Amino acid sequence: MLKEKTFWADTEFFGLLGSPVRKSLSPAMHNSNFKSLGMNAVYTPYEVTAEELPKVVPALGAMRFKGLNVTMPLKQEIIKYLDELDEIASLCNAVNTVYWKDGKLCGSNTDGVGFVHGLKEQGRYDPTGKHCLLFGAGGAARGVAFALCAAGISSITLWGRASGYEKIQKLASDLNSYRVGVCKVQSTEAGDIPNLLKENELVINGTSVGMAPNTDATVFDTSYLESRHMVCDLVYVPHDTKMLREAEAKGARTLMGYWMTIWQGAEAFRRWTGGKEPDVEIMTKTMLEHLTRKEG
Repeated sequence: MLKEKTFWADTEFFGLLGSPVRKSLSPAMHNSNFKSLGMNAVYTPYEVTAEELPKVVPALGAMRFKGLNVTMPLKQEIIKYLDELDEIASLCNAVNTVYWKDGKLCGSNTDGVGFVHGLKEQGRYDPTGKHCLLFGAGGAARGVAFALCAAGISSITLWGRASGYEKIQKLASDLNSYRVGVCKVQSTEAGDIPNLLKENELVINGTSVGMAPNTDATVFDTSYLESRHMVCDLVYVPHDTKMLREAEAKGARTLMGYWMTIWQGAEAFRRWTGGKEPDVEIMTKTMLEHLTRKEG
């Protein structure tokens, strides 16, 4: 077993690029996995802006980096520096996982795959044939939307703030190009939400609303929720968001955001290592320990 904080000449490096990243739990999750598997590897967060990417990306290969995660606000900006994208990253036009393959710098989006896996595994909910109301149209929301399409969702309705209208329309257009007619409804009007909730049973918050430190906020009025709803939050700090607590009080089923974080991380690890299986049990244990510590 490797000693804590031991680095050798052949240590492999992994990291997280974005801003801000100081409160991310990905380093703890991935480093616990490396240690469990006996890997000589380390995962570190790096505060990087879009303006710094032209200098940062070319240096990564020379510094023995084997893989990266990418978060806000770089999920789309990183694409111009990559040699190729896999199908889901191309469809999403957003990348959260970067890896080297045959000398090429490749991009993938494991957010959606991770979300659907958690929805089925921990949420015990099959999205096939269901109708979904998705709040938001950013990088993570795009990944989730396309993964749901691939998983057989019947329809996806988009809602977002008026300031994000162009993103909503772009996502709707891209979804309908992928599968004709899957996204027929887009809205930026708060007054539409009660009816949209009546028409859809799967409800997903793909925005940052409710994330620490603004934990008293919800993206919509949860009084309109019913016990038939499955309510999911991509926010994982706090893990028990106000939206999820209020949904549970209405008798709805819920899925916490840390499951997407765990399963997208597991899939990212497979990309980085050419298919090596991660220790998901230790990744989950570490995530929950750190969430409890942060929120305690």
